[in-house]
Amino acid sequence: MAESTRDRSATVPAERDTGPLLTVLAVAFTVFCWAAAFVGIRDAVQDMSPGSIALVRYAVASVVLAGMLAATRKPLPDRKDWPRLALVGVLGIAVYNLALNYGTQFIHAGSAAFLVNTAPIFTAIFAVLLLGEHVTRIAFAGMFLSFAGALLIFFGEGKDVAFEPGALLILLAAVAFSLFFITQKPLLARYTPIQVITVAVWVGTVLMIPFSLNVGSELAGAPARTVWIVVLLGIFPGALAYASWAYVLSKVPAAKAGSFIYIVGPTTVVIAWLWLDEVPAALSLVGGVIALAGVIIVNTWGRSPAKAKA
Repeated sequence: MAESTRDRSATVPAERDTGPLLTVLAVAFTVFCWAAAFVGIRDAVQDMSPGSIALVRYAVASVVLAGMLAATRKPLPDRKDWPRLALVGVLGIAVYNLALNYGTQFIHAGSAAFLVNTAPIFTAIFAVLLLGEHVTRIAFAGMFLSFAGALLIFFGEGKDVAFEPGALLILLAAVAFSLFFITQKPLLARYTPIQVITVAVWVGTVLMIPFSLNVGSELAGAPARTVWIVVLLGIFPGALAYASWAYVLSKVPAAKAGSFIYIVGPTTVVIAWLWLDEVPAALSLVGGVIALAGVIIVNTWGRSPAKAKA
């Protein structure tokens, strides 16, 4: 009987593995959504304040994520973990998006994306300081290279050789985003990404209210096109892209997944050119390439096999 069972199983054709294809599609979807977010914000700030854009966008994302959480039939995280979840929301949702939205008023969308891509550098620094991870000399060399590229972006954005306030806000957003990864890491060992992100978005959305007290009048006075842009920013970059990125992280190592984020900057430049007719300054473009090269070095050749402390 056992032999006949083996014979029958041998005749059954193997099921086609669609995992790699789905992962590629998820990466492409996330990169496109996050790249388009920079351009969409740049467009929307012409008619609405950065605070109101952030509030409406993440109010929409909160509803979408609540539906996704209900669909997965997962419970809310334990109350004892809500203080850390609140910190995740403060850093990754409130501070990151407010700094990004206000900063995007002053610099090109592509340059903003390049500066946000310095977040892996700060992530490596905070991983050493807060998680006890070991970073090699090659990684530190990559960090310095990326900072040099970021400086060129600063200089390229200004008419004079000076630091632009908007660029500093984008850099603050990058720091907040890196701490967003660090603070949520222990939570992801106990909860699904949807559970963590949903609560974080809820908390961050509430914290945005003081920065958007005129949101009602702004929505009423904004063109329908702008309102739709903000709503779509909430649905796609604000909610669905986080879900697709969680799928990517479940299929490939985190370091490999992080390398795909480097595609966001160049993608943003292309979208900004097609959407807003923005052409970045040559110096900013060179700085962006150098910054991206540095973070690739940090996350590719600069990784250490040493494990982080629990």
